[in-house]
Amino acid sequence: MRSLHAEGLIAIVPRRYSVVTRMSIEDAEDVCYARYVLEDASLESGFGPRPRELAKELRLALEHMSVAARLNDMDALVDSDTQFHEVLIDVSGRRRLKDLWLILNSQMGALMRAELERQGITMDDTVGRHIGLVDAASDGDLPRLRAELRAHYLEGFPRRAGADGNADTAGVAGRD
Repeated sequence: MRSLHAEGLIAIVPRRYSVVTRMSIEDAEDVCYARYVLEDASLESGFGPRPRELAKELRLALEHMSVAARLNDMDALVDSDTQFHEVLIDVSGRRRLKDLWLILNSQMGALMRAELERQGITMDDTVGRHIGLVDAASDGDLPRLRAELRAHYLEGFPRRAGADGNADTAGVAGRD
């Protein structure tokens, strides 16, 4: 409970009750941006030693996600999404990147639930938002995969104003 409270996922009223909190848009943006940066860093040097296996593992995780969506099973959808993105973070084999990425995992369920509702999207829509990543990996197109990853994580939230008061064109957003 203390761990969940420290991560902002629950609010505790001492000696009374605990409630699940809603993730703010700003917190969701931050989590999505952090995951994007870590996964993109993992892909920076290429597809890793087994590019065909990468595409195969992504397709398998996407199939699991699709089944979860058909069954309307949010917990399984979150688990499948985690499996999908874990394949990407494992490409580089860099342990510290993965350790940092794992810290964010407990927040992904709350983020996905909040964003499905806020954006008015379905679980099937969430599955569809991963197809471009699989296609780029299957085609061996690293620049496209990295662009798809950026779009996957950084589109969907309202743009926040930048320091100059104008819309931040590199705004952070989430599609998971």
